[in-house]
Amino acid sequence: MNEKRSMDLGLSGKVALVTGAANGIGRAIAGALAAEGACVYLADLDEAAATSAAEEMRAAGRAAQGAGLDVGDPDSVRQTFSGVLAREGRLDILVNSAGILRTSPLRDSTLEDWELLSRVNVGGVYACCKEAVEVMSVQRSGKIVNLSSVSALKGGGSIGNVLYGASKAAVAALTKGFAREYAPLGINVNAIAPAVTQTPMTHESFSNAELRARVERTIPAGRIAEAPEIASLALFLVSDLAAYVNGAIVVIDGGLLTV
Repeated sequence: MNEKRSMDLGLSGKVALVTGAANGIGRAIAGALAAEGACVYLADLDEAAATSAAEEMRAAGRAAQGAGLDVGDPDSVRQTFSGVLAREGRLDILVNSAGILRTSPLRDSTLEDWELLSRVNVGGVYACCKEAVEVMSVQRSGKIVNLSSVSALKGGGSIGNVLYGASKAAVAALTKGFAREYAPLGINVNAIAPAVTQTPMTHESFSNAELRARVERTIPAGRIAEAPEIASLALFLVSDLAAYVNGAIVVIDGGLLTV
């Protein structure tokens, strides 16, 4: 008889903070971490939704807490990280999933669009990484995963515009910089670059069946990604199985970039 065997990723008891965790990719990653036994803080601008998601996980016997977090506000970032450290005394894993999307053509974009994308998508990753490496440096251990995008490699994507792609390219550069500086202190910093993924952020765009079909035709796999597929990759990157992976931008795109 064939028995399904699970692999121990060594995440039980680890303390993890996931930004943008109220829904979408962030929630999927938080749920996957909690299922592996990590103590997970779900941080999101929508604190009520993050708290509700954490309550669902606790009802399933997982260790999870909700927290309010505006990654675009350095004071909010400091307060959230301080709260986790005051309660847990350590931080083993940070996943920067919070982000916003802009879909208008470059000619229709505004300086305000760029400033907002920069503050949230880039500044948020920078601020959260800065807080995380302070404690991880003392521990001389830690795992950070940032969410970039294939848009970073294409100057925009299937639905994300050029400004969005530029912000995610900056995330990739930050990832490599943090990895290079903090690898000697036992900290792994990597990024995931998904192609378009089914999430609440992309739901409005994909309510247009014609657009969805057109996007899917550009992907060799013939479909867009699901959030749990991104979460599986994140689990690997924060586990000791990926101990020698550092500064990598790991593409997960169904073959999109091969076309």
